[in-house]
Amino acid sequence: MNKTLSYTLGGALAATCMLSACGGGSGSDDSDRQEGDKLYVGYYLEDPVNNPEDPTPGTMILRLPPDTGAFEGQMPFSYVGCMGGADVGTVKGTRSAAGLEGNWTGTVDNVAVGGNYTGTYDAAHDEFRGTYQNSGGKVHVQAGDCHHDIAALGTWKLFGSGTTNTPSDFVVNSTGGVKPTWSWRSLGSTVFYLVRVFDQDCLNESVTSVECMMGEAETAGTQVAYPSAFPDAKPLVAGTSYLIAVHAVNVVDRQQVGFSTRVDKP
Repeated sequence: MNKTLSYTLGGALAATCMLSACGGGSGSDDSDRQEGDKLYVGYYLEDPVNNPEDPTPGTMILRLPPDTGAFEGQMPFSYVGCMGGADVGTVKGTRSAAGLEGNWTGTVDNVAVGGNYTGTYDAAHDEFRGTYQNSGGKVHVQAGDCHHDIAALGTWKLFGSGTTNTPSDFVVNSTGGVKPTWSWRSLGSTVFYLVRVFDQDCLNESVTSVECMMGEAETAGTQVAYPSAFPDAKPLVAGTSYLIAVHAVNVVDRQQVGFSTRVDKP
């Protein structure tokens, strides 16, 4: 999947078309919110065997209850797509002691997608991992000269820690302030970096809302300035907490080779 899709769980330098600005939103009444809910941040990876043409990684953010119960979340992935505007789906499901399961629904470039997902919980590391499926199977999207594929299945992983660095020395640094520059070490000459910024306070209040995403950028370099390098970015506000997620993607096979998060409060 190649556009922003916030859903009920989990669904360049690109060969088809480049970064498109996104807008719009998805509301949620957060009726299932529980005391002690916690944000888990991670990523999804489209299956490269099923979709060798353009397997795509993306961000996943879920707000999970501390024990058993219902939850919601979003997976935005808008850096490649054929149409402007944000495609917003929803991830909903149930947490148990063993893991997560549920369904995700949404649209990508006016194509309906969705299916089931399931995952297990690693209590020792406070992590979840699992698989998801698109019930419609693999889908080819074509709009004029722009085209991409939506994989029939993929994998996902969520981290309960406030910050994540994979590999361990792939760390996002910040100059701070409301107009920061974020930087990281290079993971190779064929790697590009997708950077997304979220209002963490917004996520805590309404985790499915697309309004929580402040902006996104794509670069082949090892630093990016906010907001100048982020098309249609929203201004950061002093005193607000922001989640920054950086995906490192190899241009050759479009596989994710690094993932790092940090929280800034200017």
